Amino acid sequence: MSSPATPLPTLDQPDRYGRLSRLAHWGGALLTLTMLVIGVVAADVLPKGPERKALWAWHVAIGVFAFVPLLARIVWRVQAMLSGRSPQALSPAGWQRVAEKAGHGALLAVLALMVLTGPLMVWSGGHPLHVLGWFDIASPIEENKALHYRTGLLHAVGSKLLIALILVHLVGAVRHGRAALQRMAGRGVAA
Repeated sequence: MSSPATPLPTLDQPDRYGRLSRLAHWGGALLTLTMLVIGVVAADVLPKGPERKALWAWHVAIGVFAFVPLLARIVWRVQAMLSGRSPQALSPAGWQRVAEKAGHGALLAVLALMVLTGPLMVWSGGHPLHVLGWFDIASPIEENKALHYRTGLLHAVGSKLLIALILVHLVGAVRHGRAALQRMAGRGVAA
């Protein structure tokens, strides 16, 4: 185990995540959870009206500002996984390690689905992305009712999958206990 006095590396190591991965993980988690809560409340809790419309405006605005960081997070993590730069899995070899890797991959895939279907849903509905009255992002595509319906459905299903996968991710972190906390805190764990 490395010493707590050891400086945190910028890039991932075999036994711990580096500063860039930690920043991407926690920043992405904060953005994702914020948008997820706002989206679920706007879609499933509030009745149609000004409060719901205001929440949707914030959901879209955060989505616009989060698009590049979340996409970068997904690309960064997938590249790290494919190149073997990710820290070693905490689960023992066998089905648990396969489940750990599949869970992480599914979380990234659903996050990518959400990042892509959100703007496509708005644009295919024939609307620009309105960002709190500050500016608009014009649609690069024509209005397409079929695409609008499909992207809306995928976004709705994706939000439910995202909730389930976040819960599975949290259960995995609790299961790994101290080792998971040490790894995300930047302290190495024994392999």
